[in-house]
Amino acid sequence: MFRYIRTLYPLLICCSIALLSPIDNAAAGEYCSVPRKIRGTIDSPLEATFELYIKNKRNRRVLSTTDRTSFVVYDISKNKKLVSINEDRQMMAASLIKNFVMLAYFHEVKHGRQAHTNTNRGHLRAMIQVSSNLSTNYFIRLLGGPSRVNRILRVNYPYFKQTRIVEYIPAGGRTYKNMTSARDISTFFLRLWHGRLPYSQKMKWYFKLKNGDYIFKKTYIPSGVAVYNKTGTVYGLVGDGGILVLRDPQGKSRPYVFVGLMEDRTKTTYRNRWQSFANWRNQRTFILRRLSERAYKYIYENHYGGRLVRR
Repeated sequence: MFRYIRTLYPLLICCSIALLSPIDNAAAGEYCSVPRKIRGTIDSPLEATFELYIKNKRNRRVLSTTDRTSFVVYDISKNKKLVSINEDRQMMAASLIKNFVMLAYFHEVKHGRQAHTNTNRGHLRAMIQVSSNLSTNYFIRLLGGPSRVNRILRVNYPYFKQTRIVEYIPAGGRTYKNMTSARDISTFFLRLWHGRLPYSQKMKWYFKLKNGDYIFKKTYIPSGVAVYNKTGTVYGLVGDGGILVLRDPQGKSRPYVFVGLMEDRTKTTYRNRWQSFANWRNQRTFILRRLSERAYKYIYENHYGGRLVRR
């Protein structure tokens, strides 16, 4: 009996501290060191909705058996995670790696090793808004190459546990070696929102620029919702992650994180590209948009007492 109490007591203390900790600690990956099987999983109606929707798409063979999915939805105002589906799964980053390249650049600016010049401003805008691979490679080269960028992240931002930068983006854009996860992307945006990354306000400006997003455009989410995001697309990975800021019925801003990744590594080889890239991509961006709608509706109605009127 006493042995059981000695084992349980540190666990209770750890979890109590986690409940009292500020949100940015959770965002930084400073989680209670309790085994995952004890922590359990998110048990919310929204997560169940996501799982049912994905299952339906698999049953209808829109998603194949080789498709892997990963999602996170986090209500920042409520400090509550609503969806956690395979969020620790390491996946191909595609253009989502550009978030972390920009972070490494601003880290060096903060410490005086790089200058935030007009040329660099132009490349940042091109890298984030139109997802320029040339501008991305410009920054990777400027910072000393992939291994140097990766070291900046590993040493200074160790809570990005699944993110790896190991290659320049090759000609044609087929980048398959750089990696990340839904958890790392959600952590990135959560810390960005709370100003816990270098030059967070400057980075937020770039992410708010209009782009070809998969979580707001072509949805019924109201046009007044602000979006800070970055997409990632390559034959093998379709993803989007960012922050959407809705207004509750009282007019107060209510930000939340949405991250969705769908990966099929069999598509990285030519012999498995039996479907046109455009059709393959469009099927998955459709899924992201429908799930983003469900997340918005759930948060707006269930957390803030709103009543959704579709536009």
